[in-house]
Amino acid sequence: MTDSTRRERLLWTVAIFAFVTTDAVGFQLRGALLPSIEESFAVSQALLGLVATAGTLGFVVSVFVVGMVAGRIDIHGALLASAGVVAVAAFLTGLAPAFLVFLAALFVRGVATGPFRALDRAVLGHLYPEGRARIFNRYALVWAAGAAAGPIVVTFALTAGDWRYAYAVVGVGFLVSAALLVRLDLPDSVRSERELTLDELKAVVRKPAVAGMTGVLVLNGGIEGTLFTWLPYFAARQLPATAANLVLSTFLAAYVPGRLAYSYLADRTGRTLDLVLVTATLALPVLLATIFLATGRWLFVAVFALGLVVSATFPTLSAFGMNAASEFSGPVNAISTAAGYVGIALAPPLVGALAERVGLTLALGVLPLLLVGMLVVGGVTRAYQTRRGAPT
Repeated sequence: MTDSTRRERLLWTVAIFAFVTTDAVGFQLRGALLPSIEESFAVSQALLGLVATAGTLGFVVSVFVVGMVAGRIDIHGALLASAGVVAVAAFLTGLAPAFLVFLAALFVRGVATGPFRALDRAVLGHLYPEGRARIFNRYALVWAAGAAAGPIVVTFALTAGDWRYAYAVVGVGFLVSAALLVRLDLPDSVRSERELTLDELKAVVRKPAVAGMTGVLVLNGGIEGTLFTWLPYFAARQLPATAANLVLSTFLAAYVPGRLAYSYLADRTGRTLDLVLVTATLALPVLLATIFLATGRWLFVAVFALGLVVSATFPTLSAFGMNAASEFSGPVNAISTAAGYVGIALAPPLVGALAERVGLTLALGVLPLLLVGMLVVGGVTRAYQTRRGAPT
């Protein structure tokens, strides 16, 4: 690899990581802002659950559609347009005068984010073909760093006098990513992305690795999405508002060392599915303790431990699925991303609806059930892989 190629690869990585970090900050504003949104727009808990859904439904559709046609479109143009439109949508979200307008702005931003997130890991997969598990965990690590900063941005915005300032910060971040992309050309390695026919799509989806990845990531998305949305609200029932936001930051901060460790473990052992099964098993007692036992300072300890073990699933399992069909990295990336966000779209409003009937603590009891489902689907996938002599 020449020096110019290395430099080009580095700049592409920085541009993608800048977008992902900013997207994570914006994504985690929603949970931390729920009390402020509730106060500003005077809405119920059931309607607050729609905040996660509004920002996710359009995203799921666009990320899936764009990923399926990754081999037919101008990838560089799609990434650049996505970053620009998302920046504008972020500013508009902060200016929303009513709750329905706020939800609509979140929906538009989700749709505009889809093309970038459908293609970014596909680009990275081609740039780092020998280390996908490592680079995907690093990608997820910078996402986690941005996500952990989200509640802190909210705290600064509230200190400055208005929660809407947080969305202005996000808009500026997306503009930085767009500015970097303007200066880059698409690497030759990415042009090898193949078009996907309907028959090939069916074949890819039927692969045990891809089907198992999809099932686990839907359930995992439900767990993560619910925690992202409701954890600050849950913590605010026993802690001051500023401390409650720090509970979410603590949970997400644990993703950083966790994903750094898993990037090395996945790269050196190659046993990506086994790594996910071990960490999901460890997560079950920690999740139960977080919901039903931990209070005060112990809540910070519990959520940090939970973040350490939960952080392994998405990036590691995404690499597992993509390695099974690397010539279709765009579509597989779209499937994995959409799967996670389907869970994020569906579970938080379900928990919100249950919370109005049985209370938030009992409603969060749905999460251990989702985790048990993850272990069942992952275990079945491992059995199929072992029977076929395929990697786990």
